[in-house]
Amino acid sequence: MLESIRGQILSIGEERMTIDVNGFGLEVNTPLKNLSCKTGDEISLHTHLSITQNGIELYGFKERKGRDLFKTIIKVPNVGPKTAFCIISGLGIEGIKKALENNDPEPISRVKGIGSKTAKRIILELKDRLKLTTQKAPQEARKALMHLGFLAEEADRSIEKVLKGSAILTPEEIVERVLKGS
Repeated sequence: MLESIRGQILSIGEERMTIDVNGFGLEVNTPLKNLSCKTGDEISLHTHLSITQNGIELYGFKERKGRDLFKTIIKVPNVGPKTAFCIISGLGIEGIKKALENNDPEPISRVKGIGSKTAKRIILELKDRLKLTTQKAPQEARKALMHLGFLAEEADRSIEKVLKGSAILTPEEIVERVLKGS
């Protein structure tokens, strides 16, 4: 519904900021530890609008993969947007990836408001959901690269090279990195 916003930062608070978007001051919950910004800076965020019985909240992430991970986490039963935000804000994307790769719920259980049972459920659910995503991503990226004129073998080698450096990438990110030569 509200994919992204871009505007000037009016104020910065604890894990939230107000952004002027064409005269509208939007309050956005955002993990600030990964952002190096100050009042007056221009910023662009990938967003998720959450409407619950408790109110309307806007969550913003510098990278699309942060927002996508947030959307995946809130699909876990009994995990709402505030909890998902706390996890991403507390651990960061890389911390979550590491916990998933190591099958270790302990870092997640250290996040305020999350017990060990919930942390285990999150690890189990995310691992399954992200496995499906990561298994499909190389195949979709291969198709896209072949449409761009890559030979099948060349596409496979390039994708394999890109995936060695990163654990979880979307098909778009894979194609982008292949085209950049990373």
